[in-house]
This record gives sequence, structure tokens and C-alpha cells, in this order.
Amino acid sequence: MNLKYLLLTLLMLLIVLPALTQGIPLLLIPVFSFLSSNQYTEAALLGAPIGVIFVGYLWGKSVQLPDRFWPRYSPMLIAIFYILIFWVVAMFISGGDFTHDAFDWLGIGFIPFFAAYFVAALGGEFWIMLWAPLGTYTVFSLAMAFGAYRARKTLVDKKGFAASLSLFCALLLVAGCQGYSRSNNLITEDTTKTVMESIPLSSYRPFNKTNRLTPVDKPSLHIAKDWPRLDGATAAYPVYASAVQAIYQGLDATTVQKYVDSNKTPVAYKRLIDGEVDLIFAAEPSAEQRKMAADKGLTFTQIPFSREAFVFVTSKDNPVTSLTVEQIRGIYSGKINNWSEVGGKDENIIPFQRPVNSGSQTVMLSKVMQGTKMRQPLETEYARGMGGLVRRVANYQNVTNALGYSFRYYASQMDASEKLRLLAVNGVEPSVENVRNGSYPFTTDVYMVTIGNPSANTQKLIDWFLSPQGQKLVEDVGYVAIGEGK
Repeated sequence: MNLKYLLLTLLMLLIVLPALTQGIPLLLIPVFSFLSSNQYTEAALLGAPIGVIFVGYLWGKSVQLPDRFWPRYSPMLIAIFYILIFWVVAMFISGGDFTHDAFDWLGIGFIPFFAAYFVAALGGEFWIMLWAPLGTYTVFSLAMAFGAYRARKTLVDKKGFAASLSLFCALLLVAGCQGYSRSNNLITEDTTKTVMESIPLSSYRPFNKTNRLTPVDKPSLHIAKDWPRLDGATAAYPVYASAVQAIYQGLDATTVQKYVDSNKTPVAYKRLIDGEVDLIFAAEPSAEQRKMAADKGLTFTQIPFSREAFVFVTSKDNPVTSLTVEQIRGIYSGKINNWSEVGGKDENIIPFQRPVNSGSQTVMLSKVMQGTKMRQPLETEYARGMGGLVRRVANYQNVTNALGYSFRYYASQMDASEKLRLLAVNGVEPSVENVRNGSYPFTTDVYMVTIGNPSANTQKLIDWFLSPQGQKLVEDVGYVAIGEGK
């Protein structure tokens, strides 16, 4: 191979072309500033391929090229195949997760396109990292070939053309399949359709004058010092916060925050294991949470204090009103994918899940799936400015073909929505009466959970919740007392 040609081509591939692709849009943005923001960005981006085509055409027409295929095109082909193989491997290792460390290495591996990587990381659009270099080198190669053709610089040996084209198409097909698989598990969230397992905690803060807590008439227990430290699931917060407001004495809206919080189930269990709280109110611990405790030589003590229904929700516009247990397992294992298979419209089912170790996900695995492997959860990605890309389990989107799950209290009271339907299971509605009598299939306990021997005041609080007055509070808040439906 001609050494001069090789050095010039490497200079073109590693410096000139990346500078053109990344620099031309920046230079053109001010030129098209009279257009709208989207229009001038698109106009500026169009300048990059035009510039690359022009340079490639001149290169093919003006530079002295080798007269055989491999010597002439191998630098470009090596660059193209390097990009595609690096990308395919990164996607394979990461499972299509752009937040994986593999995509940090992608930035290092594609260092000539560092500006494109920066833009991709900032905006969460990592596909830019594939198309910027791949498009640049492919367009340049085609323009170069056209320029050489116009200059009548014929190839005396075309061996390798068919093999190169086949490998290019094969790698592109693999990358396309990876992208398709990734898109099937990603959801773009619409805030107007999002239904979250959350409440405004400030509305339930103890001793806050404007809170919505349930009063207790003449509480039989008072704690004036050594107040138990409490945490728990968001859905249980109105219950134990109401008890705190009635029982804890000597605290106000500010000082009580040291003793009472709601950090959701996963954090509450971690704080209990770490000894930061004395008692939590939550669904049963997950296998992982039990292992975390066991690794420290600890075991949980679970005391049920209320009954709750684990419910499945969909849109009111969905004609399906009931699912069987087998159908639910089929949907969440990936065997059933269309609503027409369960008596609905011919629409794909969008089955939302909850994060690992959350109360809802733990109950879903233990009570519903019972060992049946769940399909991969739908996830969402969003850019967090300089904080990079964040990937998490997608929140339920209330569209006609969606399916989700939660606890009855969330779905019917805390985050009530007139557009939601609570589905019957095996024909049984998740009503309070059916929770009481145990006929609803997915009726579960909500627990007070401790580790080790509770303090005297913690034990008094536990006993109070199991007393008639404590169980009345459970009912008044909207749950079902533990003595019923057992």
C-alpha cells in the first residue's frame, strides 16, 4: 500500500472528517438563527453531510488512488467495521442500556467524535454516537467512489467488494435488531397520562395544621419520650402518621420529622436493617431484603396490622373488566401479548411493572407469579443534564391498552383517577367486602416489621395497633382491619 496515501487517509479519517461533521453544524447555527429553533438546528445539521460529500468527491477525483480495491478502501472499511463492531459489542454487553459503563468506553473508543459523544450524553441520545461516525465514513466512502468514477480512476481488482458489502449489511442488521429489541422495552413517559404510586407527603405530616390525617378519639396510649422511629411504604403513611399525631406528645411539626418519615418500602427496609429506625410499616420483605438482613445476622419480625387487596388496573376505556389468575401470569410472563387473547380489542398489551424491592413488586412476585419468571420490565430513560442519563422502571401510563398493578388503597383513594378501572380477578371485584371475606384472590397482609427485641415504647405502639382502637384507625383510614378475612 502507498504509504503517503495511507497517512493522508488516516489524517482525513481521524481529524478532517470528524472536524467537518462536528464543526459545520456549530458554524451554521448562527447563519440560520432567523428560523425557529427546530428548523435552524435541522438546517445546520444538513450542512455536515453536504460538506462530507463535497470533500469525499474531491478526494476521489483529485488524490492519486491505488488501483486495487483493498489498498484503496481498506482504511475506510476498517473504520466503518470498527465502529459497527464496537457498537454491537457495547449493546450486547449492556443489554441495550445506555446508562451502562460500556457506553463510557464507547466515548473513549470514538474519541475523534468527542463533541458528538458530549451532545449524546447530555441529551441521552446515544444513537448519535453510532450515526455520526458511521454516517460520516460511509458517506465519505461513497462520495469518494463517485469522484474516482468521474475521474475514470478504475479498479483493476474488485476482490473484496462483495465480502465487505455483506459484512457491512450483516453488522448493520445486527445493530438494527438490537435497536428494535431495546425500543420494545422502552417507554416515553407522558406526564399527562402518568399515574404514580405517590401522595403529597406534606398533606399527611403529623402536627401540621392543614394535614389530612385521620383523628383518633381519646387515644388509649400516650408516648411522651423515647419516641419510636418510624418509616414505611407511602401507602401506609396515612395510617402510622395518624397514630403518631394522636399518641406522640411533646413534638411539633418540625421535631417529629426526626422520628417519623416515609421513604418508600426499599429505603424503609434498608434503614431498618441499618438500625436507623425501630419500626416500619410495609408489605412483606423481598428475598433480597431478607438476604440483606441475614448477611448482618438479622431476622425480621413481621406483625400484620391490616388487610389489603393487590389490584390490577387499566383504563376505563378498555372493555376488559376481569382477568383470570392464569391470564395475568400469561401477560406478565410474556405468553399473552394482545388484549384480544383475553376478550379485549386487537391491541398490544403494555404491561407495566414496579421497581425491584418495592412493596408492589415483591407482592407481585410472591402472590401472583409464584415462581413464574416475569418478562423484562418496561423502562424509561431521561437525560439529567450534566448528571448523565438515568434509566428506571417506567411509571404506569394510563392509555387504553395499558395494564398495571398496585394496592387498592393507592388506586382507589391516594392516587384516585376517574380514568382508571380496577379489574376483577377470577370474576371477583377488589371491594372492601371481598377483602374482608377473603374471596378476592390477591388479598395480602400489611405488616409492622421490627428487628430484634423492640424497645418498650415500640412494643406498646405495636400492641396499640392490634387493639380495637388501633384497628378502628386502620378501618377509618381506608384499610381493612386484620381480624377480618382471616
